[in-house]
Amino acid sequence: MTDNARILIVDDEEGVRESFKMILKIKDYEVEAFEDGEKATAGLKKDMFDVAFVDYKLPGMDGIEVLKKIKEIDPTIEVVIVTAYASESSHANAITLGAMEYLRKPFLMEEIYELVERGLRKKRAKNIKPEDSGGNVGPIH
Repeated sequence: MTDNARILIVDDEEGVRESFKMILKIKDYEVEAFEDGEKATAGLKKDMFDVAFVDYKLPGMDGIEVLKKIKEIDPTIEVVIVTAYASESSHANAITLGAMEYLRKPFLMEEIYELVERGLRKKRAKNIKPEDSGGNVGPIH
């Protein structure tokens, strides 16, 4: 069910980026990883992604700022904020600004797979619009 899904990773820790890559490549997802928000948003302007995992604490632009920029560039990307520094206010803020989920470190491989699949389902649902079917609505029974 991957359909060459493209996953964006933004984390300043190389070990975390590598872990995400290893986990996601098991399922044959295409993965692009960046160490900060500036590089990630520049990469996003060149490439299309389906789901993004963004660390909350980043040098320069924090994860919330990166979330806002991602949504400005492509509102259809499903974003998961990843953090070891969870708080109720940061969680609520991330969800309010359009994050699909707020994932606490350390995380399990299964959590990553479930979030990617959920993100892909949500993105596909957004891409199916009534006008895509020619504007014709079938008969009502």
